[in-house]
Amino acid sequence: MSSANSSDTVETLSRSFDQMLAVQRDMASGLLKLFSSGSDSLTRMLRTSAGTGSRDDCCVQPRFGLPSLTGSCCDIPEPCWMPKCLGEFECGLCPGSSGTLSVRVTNEDLGKRQIQALARGPAAKQVSFSPQALALGPKERGTITAHFAVPAEAKDGESFEVIVWLRGCRDYYVRWTVKVGSGSGCCRHDLAICDGPDHVLHWYDHFYCPRPCTNTVRQPNG
Repeated sequence: MSSANSSDTVETLSRSFDQMLAVQRDMASGLLKLFSSGSDSLTRMLRTSAGTGSRDDCCVQPRFGLPSLTGSCCDIPEPCWMPKCLGEFECGLCPGSSGTLSVRVTNEDLGKRQIQALARGPAAKQVSFSPQALALGPKERGTITAHFAVPAEAKDGESFEVIVWLRGCRDYYVRWTVKVGSGSGCCRHDLAICDGPDHVLHWYDHFYCPRPCTNTVRQPNG
């Protein structure tokens, strides 16, 4: 090989190497700008990507059901056997009016599933369901709607709180607060859940062991 050809080869390789470094610098600069511009852009990007390709694609996720990105990387989620919180919300209603909470349930199991709804808490008697229970076959969907009726004699500023439970393969709950006000408007919320067994071995499972409440009042025998 002549010295001229050898020189051209070295020059070509040098240009290619410089171009590769320039591309890497541009990528690094873009990432630095993304992080330095604040967490909002990164949060939107992560939340957008987190909503694709997951096992919950069969359900429309509620706005407050998005994963939290503000906690520590060392936070340990609750164990899979704990009830799953679907969120908390509050709304305002006039005395004598009513609001609704509709939950669309998808049975992800391969067997039949009974979904039972119930209300607990100080204002549980103000809640009714239609229907009270769902019988879902494999992969079937159905909707349970909770109706909260504000007493006609309720005073402005009065507040009611109820926990709506849905029990299927897993237990789910929603904390619902209704505030009474003569100028209040509509109160309607729609949620969706995919109910089924959790076959995933989570990395945090081994952090948990039974530790019963130490201050539980023991009932006398007999």
